[in-house]
Amino acid sequence: MKRIIVVAVLGACDASLDQRLAIVREPRVLAITSEPPEVKPGSDVVYSALVAGPDGPIAASPQWALCNAPKPPTEDNAVSDACLGNAVIDLGAAPTVTATIPADACITFGPDVPPGGFRPRDADPTGGYYQPVRADAELELAFGFSRITCNLPNAPGDVAHAYQLDYVANRNPSVSVAVPSTITRSAAVTLTAEWPPDAAESFLYYDPQTQTLVTRREAMRVSWFASAGAIAVDASAVGETSDATSVTTTWQAPARTGPAWLWIVLRDSRGGIATATIALTIE
Repeated sequence: MKRIIVVAVLGACDASLDQRLAIVREPRVLAITSEPPEVKPGSDVVYSALVAGPDGPIAASPQWALCNAPKPPTEDNAVSDACLGNAVIDLGAAPTVTATIPADACITFGPDVPPGGFRPRDADPTGGYYQPVRADAELELAFGFSRITCNLPNAPGDVAHAYQLDYVANRNPSVSVAVPSTITRSAAVTLTAEWPPDAAESFLYYDPQTQTLVTRREAMRVSWFASAGAIAVDASAVGETSDATSVTTTWQAPARTGPAWLWIVLRDSRGGIATATIALTIE
């Protein structure tokens, strides 16, 4: 039976940490990247998957599909249960795939009123809406998301018009990690993930309480993964009010010698993703 996972973190970053996931003990999809991360319906995006295992990166060719079923309000999952079955648009099997976001995505997954008795989707904490994409790997059925640019719901006409004119779609961030290429076995290694100052972008947000547009800044979250050893935390977060451009954790290298791998996944709070894969030698 395949595992079902969601490999994108939507909305504001959460500093709570789950330390069960950092060590990759079996093949896993660590991230699904959409390039660009935000588009208008009818635009093209390119999807790719970061797949890892205890022996290093895995060159996978998932079976890709776009979900085309809205999530009923009675379901608590990130995607509709129907997207686990045939309520999808097949995109084929490949390491990367180009998809056209459906023209009705803001109806199916956004604020526009859909037919069939469904209510409009609620925005995430940053005001965003998302088109789910499914990657069917051999052992996992993984879901990622593309942010879709939709019109503002329930906003005054002048505010909605200003939003259309001035809102800038999200871009994927970049991330770098500097570690020695050779590590002593059982060593405590400091890992620092860094991103450029402009990676945490400012963006327009509609405040429904004041019915005005305000400028906010993206929060950032780094997820840490290793093929062996132990990592102090699964994830490190930087809130949207912080100007920090790096986070740090400690990796306890394995007690055995040989190759090891690290993976870093940086996510911004509007759905952008950057990844880094690092090959190491334990001596």
